[in-house]
This record gives sequence, structure tokens and C-alpha cells, in this order.
Amino acid sequence: MEPVITHFLNLFQYEAVGEGSYKIKRIQSILKLIQKGEIIELGKTVKNGLYYFAHGPVYISKQLHYDDAKRRYRDLDIPEGTGFANVRLSMCDHTGTHIDALNHVSEKGKLFGGIDIKTMRADVDGYKDLDITTIPPIITRAIFFDVSDIGLEREVTSEDLQKRLKVNVEKGDAAIIYTGFSKDGAEEEPGIGLDAAKWLVSKGFGLVGSDSPRTEYVIKGSKSYLPVHRYNC
Repeated sequence: MEPVITHFLNLFQYEAVGEGSYKIKRIQSILKLIQKGEIIELGKTVKNGLYYFAHGPVYISKQLHYDDAKRRYRDLDIPEGTGFANVRLSMCDHTGTHIDALNHVSEKGKLFGGIDIKTMRADVDGYKDLDITTIPPIITRAIFFDVSDIGLEREVTSEDLQKRLKVNVEKGDAAIIYTGFSKDGAEEEPGIGLDAAKWLVSKGFGLVGSDSPRTEYVIKGSKSYLPVHRYNC
């Protein structure tokens, strides 16, 4: 099986130029797209006490306060009010905004590239195979799809996306799918179906992002178990 970094470089049109250094082949065409220099925040705010469906709660608590230094180290000459502050954060790595690693989902005992789940290497720091931390930062063009008018009525199909596509897709582009739904912890979520997922792959998209937590269509009563996640494994 080819290393995940090789797959990444081919998909996003990067070139390795040294240990941990990469050249973005499309960088000139990407830079030409920048007109306003405006930064748009797409990440979600993580707050204490939030509960994420299937991933559990978020706990944020005070770890150290400024006065703790003087109280803890009484033998040192520490002026009043001098110290440090930080917090303790406990949550699942699938909380809030994140990128799913290729080792996230298995299908019939196999992971992306045919890796058997029984051979997966792991330690206290997590899985070593198909690790998301091994990929470089992603700099690419994004194509925006507004499907907020569909909602929970049905899944988003390839036809829905094709109707909203106004430019030619280039290999490695990102598809940003706006559903208008961002309620974390909900049992039902709007999103794409398997048909749309296959279309996105066939067009050459390297990344799919959505404001809907699980990206794919989730509805009560369905017997299908996350087909989009399983297709991309």
C-alpha cells in the first residue's frame, strides 16, 4: 500500500522537496483567486459542557491561577500577583471542527488502502497507521455549495451539487457544503448521501467540509449505517 503522504501529495498536487518540506504546484493559480484578503472563520467554538452525539461532553476547568505560584512555592521570592494561569481541557478528538483521518472508519475489517484492522499499530498517543498528523497543511481552492434549502427533507444528491456547480473542478479542490444546520448533538442532520459522495470523488475533490457535524445525511428510522463514511474508508 502506498504511504498516506504519497496519496496526499498526489491528490492535492504537492511535491516533496525535502524532509517535512513541500511545494504546492498550484500555488500561483490559488493566489490569483485572492482579491480581498478577507479571512472567514469556519471553525466552531468549543464551550464547556457541550455534548457531542456519540463523542461525549467537553470539560474545561481551571488548572492554575496566578496566585497558585506564591502558594505552592513558598520558599521562593515571588511578588504578590505573580504567577501563571492555564486550564485543563478534556474532550474527544472528534469534538468541534476537525478532519477525519483515513484510519477513522473500517469496512469489513479493512481500512483505507486495504489495511487490516488487526494489524493497526497504536500506543497511548493514538494510531500510527494513516495518522492525520502526518499530512502537511492543506492550501487549496474551495468551491462553495449552498444546499440550505434542502434541510432534513432528504439527502443531498449529486444532482443537487451539479446544479450549484458554476466552475470547473480542479484536482485537489475542496467542496464546502453549507446546509444551514450546525446543532451539535442532534440525532438527525442534513447532508450528502452516498450518491453525492461518489460524485465528489469522481470530480477530483480532495476534501469535503460541512457545517453539519457528520457531513452526511442522518435521519431517524434509517437502517443504513453511515454509508458515506464507510465509502470513503
